[in-house]
Amino acid sequence: MTFYERVGVLHIHTTYSDGTWHHRDLARLANKMGLDFLVITDHNVYAGEHEGWYGDTLLLVGEELHDPQAAAPENHLLAFGVGEELTLAGADRPCSKAQAFIDAVRERGGLAYLAHPVEHSGDYALEPEINWTAWDASGYDGLEIWNYMSEFKSYLSELGPTLLYSFFPKLAITGPFPETLHRWDALLALRRVYAIGGVDAHGTVYRLGPLRRAVFSYAHLFRALTTHVLLEEPWSGQAAYDAALVYNALRKGRAFVVYEALGQGHGFRFSAQTRNEIYAMGDEFLATGSVRLHIRTPKSAHLRLLLNGYCIAETQGTELIHESRAPGAYRAEAYRYFPFRKRMWIVSNPIFVRTPDRRRVEAAAAIRIGNMDC
Repeated sequence: MTFYERVGVLHIHTTYSDGTWHHRDLARLANKMGLDFLVITDHNVYAGEHEGWYGDTLLLVGEELHDPQAAAPENHLLAFGVGEELTLAGADRPCSKAQAFIDAVRERGGLAYLAHPVEHSGDYALEPEINWTAWDASGYDGLEIWNYMSEFKSYLSELGPTLLYSFFPKLAITGPFPETLHRWDALLALRRVYAIGGVDAHGTVYRLGPLRRAVFSYAHLFRALTTHVLLEEPWSGQAAYDAALVYNALRKGRAFVVYEALGQGHGFRFSAQTRNEIYAMGDEFLATGSVRLHIRTPKSAHLRLLLNGYCIAETQGTELIHESRAPGAYRAEAYRYFPFRKRMWIVSNPIFVRTPDRRRVEAAAAIRIGNMDC
């Protein structure tokens, strides 16, 4: 199948919640910077009237849902492709608020992703940790596997690093939290759960004594962490139709996350091949023989192939090819160095290889879930 790669930035806030720019200004900036799409997710606010094409950038509007009455800040959910306000959805349901939000998104044909499921907040971040705690919830489509702001604020534990990283954030960013990756791999052993990356953009000006600085301008974040989607058709120019193309790619797991500060990720591919078929990220298939896993990157990197969370092959270069007969969830990682430190560059979504006997895989999954310490 031919895919059409599009590059977008997800998890953005505007003046409709706690952001500092309006939708149209963000779309104009994204268009100037060559981004194909944006997904706006204001807190408990849906402003779908701003959705549409702005030049060559498609602006999509979702929502970041949470319970404002909760005793502690937790369980934020990104809702895409719903088309209506969901803040009050499920208020009369006996289940938890988190589950009610997930159910409401699914009932309306949307996509539900757990926002910043793991957070660590340093003392100088001056922000609470907003973790996902409702792990008994079900039915969500995926995880925000890498939240740029969540990672950054975890490094702000002392004054010196806070000042240094505020001016040179590239020195701090290294990749998703290991706990998040561990949780994701454990979930993948049980079912399909897909990954996205989010910048959590607000454009806030921070103050420290006499210093005032917008540590992360929207322009900075639009060059930082992106989610690439592989569309099955080219853009049509019709906003509603093209929005469906983006959401369909995300729903199928045809996406990967790129830290663009280490190099543009356009052209990355991860595939699996049997004797008769080639499969892409998000695919699940039954294999009766060996499977050829193939990672390809546009720049040289440290490439790792993982099966059920464990590295089974790695190399340095632009290509990794590995033959395997084992069932499970395969995914790819690529790392680059800056400066002299290995940092995550690309995280793929998985390809699921099944065999006629899945009992061994399911038993291993149960063990991993039971032994998790997140």
